[in-house]
Amino acid sequence: MSILNLTVEDRIAVLAINQPGSTTNRISKALMTEFKTFLDEVEENDAIEAVILYSTKPESFIAGADIRLFLGFSEPGDALDFSREGNLLLTRLSELPVPVIAAIHGAAHGGGLEVALACHHRIATDHPSTRLSLPEVTLGLCPAAGGSQRLPALIGIPKALPLMLSGRAVTSREAKKLGLVDELVPASGLLQAAKVMAAKLAGHTSTRERLFDLAKKATNLAPLPDLSGLSGLPVVSELPGVAKAPFTLLGKAARTLRGGVAAMQPAFLQADRELKVQTRGLQPAPEAIVECVKYGVKHGLKAGLEFESRKFEELAGTPESRQLLQAFLARHSARRNPSRKKPRPVDRIGVLGTGFMGSGIASISLRRGFSVTVRDRDYTSAGRAKQAAWKDLQSQVERGALLPFERDRILSDLLLTDRYADFARLPLIIEAVVEDISVKHAVLQEVESVMPDDAIFATNTSAIPISEIARPARRPGRVIGMHYFSPAQKMPLVEIIRGKDTEEDVVATACDVAIRQGKHVIVVGDAPGFYVTRIVVPMINEAMLLIAEGADIRIVDTAARNFGFPVGPVTLVDEVGIDVVSHVFEEMNPVFKKRGGRFSQAIHRLHENGYAGRKNYRGFYNYDNRRNRRLVNDEIYTFFGGKKRRDVPQDEITERLTLATVNEALHCLQDGIISQPRTGDIGAMLGMGFPAFRGGPFRWVDEIGAKEVWDRLQYRQNLNGVRFKPAGILGDQVKSGKLFYSK
Repeated sequence: MSILNLTVEDRIAVLAINQPGSTTNRISKALMTEFKTFLDEVEENDAIEAVILYSTKPESFIAGADIRLFLGFSEPGDALDFSREGNLLLTRLSELPVPVIAAIHGAAHGGGLEVALACHHRIATDHPSTRLSLPEVTLGLCPAAGGSQRLPALIGIPKALPLMLSGRAVTSREAKKLGLVDELVPASGLLQAAKVMAAKLAGHTSTRERLFDLAKKATNLAPLPDLSGLSGLPVVSELPGVAKAPFTLLGKAARTLRGGVAAMQPAFLQADRELKVQTRGLQPAPEAIVECVKYGVKHGLKAGLEFESRKFEELAGTPESRQLLQAFLARHSARRNPSRKKPRPVDRIGVLGTGFMGSGIASISLRRGFSVTVRDRDYTSAGRAKQAAWKDLQSQVERGALLPFERDRILSDLLLTDRYADFARLPLIIEAVVEDISVKHAVLQEVESVMPDDAIFATNTSAIPISEIARPARRPGRVIGMHYFSPAQKMPLVEIIRGKDTEEDVVATACDVAIRQGKHVIVVGDAPGFYVTRIVVPMINEAMLLIAEGADIRIVDTAARNFGFPVGPVTLVDEVGIDVVSHVFEEMNPVFKKRGGRFSQAIHRLHENGYAGRKNYRGFYNYDNRRNRRLVNDEIYTFFGGKKRRDVPQDEITERLTLATVNEALHCLQDGIISQPRTGDIGAMLGMGFPAFRGGPFRWVDEIGAKEVWDRLQYRQNLNGVRFKPAGILGDQVKSGKLFYSK
């Protein structure tokens, strides 16, 4: 069956995109072959006066390339040929002698957005599913079909670089505000709006010719000709009978480029500064993207496209990209419900507790279409959830992602209460009270007295075993763990913890709700700390021991970031809260004590002396005037042997922090806390920030070699103690020569 279907009516060609057997359209070799045939036909058909690209999928324009295509690049030149072919096709599209309109509904990512950028006009729906991005950097790649050249020309370098360097998807309203799309329309009127615009443009041949001529001058700078003549470019909306649209981008390109390279230096300098801080030279893709933009500005579109293709080829062969591509597939699998049981329908959620976590859970639930009832001890306390939701939604209004009336409509689905009775008919209640087993027991018993028999009680805990929390429950099979990570509005993972009595439909429903909240899920076994907390704690503990040995706080954090962690373990303690970490250490101590490990006691002493971290501006760092500027709190050192510090090599710190984490992940697989390496890698990457370009703990072991990791752990055990004794499962890998993942 064909992917593309071309119809011509009233001299307007509509190219309908519909990949058979899939819910999304993806760039593939088959699609590229059919697209070439389409271009041939349009170029030869003088009767066609305008073209519309349109998807018949309910929530997908073109959602980027099939990742398996990238993983299939096995020979030198494969990626180069792919990129060159894509650039050739889209250059032909952009140079068609008739206006081309992209009618966008649903996902337009990567190559999908590059197709839209090669069109002359973009109309998008205002539907929440319409999102646009160039996410290649998250795969260790640069755009492959002109994205690094056409996006800066369209919206300007200062706006384009942050999008390309983050891979962030923007809503259609944000895209309109950025100038990435020209019009927004309701989903039901998309094709009709595109046809109306096509008809208007098709009737003004002389205008089209002039604009196409200017387009070539504005985008094919070689080398940076004087563009002052473009200052008189007419705004299309001023032309007779033509609504605002296609080629207004030329005015933007002229304004952006008129000052030459010098005018763009601030944007490039800013990008370079941020890259040095964020990537620390560990990932080649961000720097390559900046190089592509610079090269295109200096040498023109044609040369820029060729440079982009060569950079794509270079990046596709790096180990970082291979790991990131595998990480993408792993994350994608975590957006599917792992339970085979049918989930219970849930559209209303109760949230118990309005602290930082409870308010965050309520906010993300509202944003994803759930009605939420929030209970705290009084209305004033419950009101914190509304304040948090308002702040979250208002930030989206300010970005252009929501309209004010949409914010207010979403907030109308929030009910505040101080009564348990208001939970009487809710199918799912998420408890987010303090990490105290007696408080959780009391809350469970209170809410269970009003809950329907088949309702689910989900506890948000980072360390307390679910079976222990469920002990006083009348219906322990309806109790489950849903461990959200802080801040809940941003962290992408929810750890679903199955207690020893938890029923399978409860697991299925909890997974379904978390996925609908926009989260990735992993299902893990019930033990102190579960999986993510259990692998984070050894790293934090090692950091505390290093500081006690004389290491500088900043050096410890820097060493972790030099491996690729987004924040260091000391900063993490301040962010989570010293009080919370102290409690978690207490919960986790029996697990590590059994293996002969030792825990730093300094965390408990800090907690006892009133240090809580960022939340009370007293932690390992001081927070200057509450402005996020962090300075080391030297008085902390009195709890770690005094202010005198010694020079501990960063390589040693990095190795100790990393090996402590990886070895614990191996123990979790060995102990059945996780069922497979992929679950462990997803949890580590999304829950604690293990660098995705290293693939997660298990892919990292495969990459480094089990024997090498075993030897380094043995060395550390001899030097630093029994806590580094290698997990038995690693020895099995060494003996068998097997990998955790087959190639």
